[in-house]
Formats: sequence, C-alpha cells, structure tokens
Amino acid sequence: MAVMAVTAVAAAGCSIGEVSPALGPLPPNPPDMEVVIREAARIFVLLKLPGNPELSRLRPAHPSTLADWMFCLRSDADDIPRDYAMFISKGVLVNHRLAVVVDGCAQEKFEGVGPRPG
Repeated sequence: MAVMAVTAVAAAGCSIGEVSPALGPLPPNPPDMEVVIREAARIFVLLKLPGNPELSRLRPAHPSTLADWMFCLRSDADDIPRDYAMFISKGVLVNHRLAVVVDGCAQEKFEGVGPRPG
C-alpha cells in the first residue's frame, strides 16, 4: 500500500511542469507596430532606463492580464536585464509592469528599435 502511495505521488510530481497560458482564439486586431514602438519609447523614457530600447515580438496576452496583446521591453545597456511587460487592449497601451514569470519575457528574443528616444 505504501509503495502505491509513493508511486502515485512521484507520478503526480512528474506531471507538474511549467504552466502555460490557455490556448484560445487569437484576440482581434493586433495593434499597429508604429503605435507599439511609440508607446514602448514613451514608457522607456518614463522608466528612465539607460541605453536604447529593445522589444520582444508582439503576442497574445495571458488571459489573466485582461489585455489582448503584449510585448516585453528592456534596455540594451543593463548588465542584468530587467524586463517590463507591456499590455495593449483595443490598440491602446493599458498597463505595464516589471515582468513576472507568467509574462514569459525571459524566454523572448529582443530586437533594438533605434536610439534612445529623446
């Protein structure tokens, strides 16, 4: 009986893995990339980040965020990058925060979008 309990617990432990967002239909109308870049530049200045902005790809937001789309923002000058999650709904930036695990920013590839906005 004890062997069965240990086996059941071990099997359950193997099934616990990385939590992924629920797959659903794509949100409507991805925002215009010019708007995304402009808003990223505005937040980059607001956060007083050094260097130049880098963005991840635009993708559907996790259902818990109550936004349609998201992307990640970071500076190319940080020795230890801090990622910021940016949330867009109906083509408008509605929220931003220091990224958390569910945002998936640590796994993203980032690309520069030009020199620091002035």
